[in-house]
Amino acid sequence: MICGDSNLNNLDKATPTNFQLIFPKVPTESSISANNPFVMNIFSAVIPGVSFSEDDRRWQGNISKASMNPMTFDSWQVSYVVDSNLANWKLIFNWMSYINNNNNKIAEFHKQYAVDVAFVATGNYKQSVLELLFIGVWPSQLGEVSFNYREGDVQLEGSVTFSYDYFRLNK
Repeated sequence: MICGDSNLNNLDKATPTNFQLIFPKVPTESSISANNPFVMNIFSAVIPGVSFSEDDRRWQGNISKASMNPMTFDSWQVSYVVDSNLANWKLIFNWMSYINNNNNKIAEFHKQYAVDVAFVATGNYKQSVLELLFIGVWPSQLGEVSFNYREGDVQLEGSVTFSYDYFRLNK
């Protein structure tokens, strides 16, 4: 067997360390480094479901299905490892507090706090395998972080659910 480029590409496997979320400036940031993209290394993300609602159409005694409504997108759930300073968890929490802090600020129109986010999956050779661009993203639920210690398991994990307008295949 000759090991050419086409055979090497077949050996490339996607691993959990090859998924990233790339955020532009998040609405809560005010530091000089806020112009740098925030990259969240994630270990689990499910590409959300997409659907049309169907209507029954009758014509000359026959029933057919037709999609007369816009495409709907399911919410987007992501799991990540919380860093040692809890910076990524704090960033999402501050973003949610910016939207509605339950004190003196109520929610605004979502375009005031939504950003576009790139989901990038790369192969072992760092080439892009899949890139989705999520438009109008904001966090709608920040999951719990459990502080505990079990033998062999010393990392903190978190989850976040995002709402968004739609997504598209970027490549």
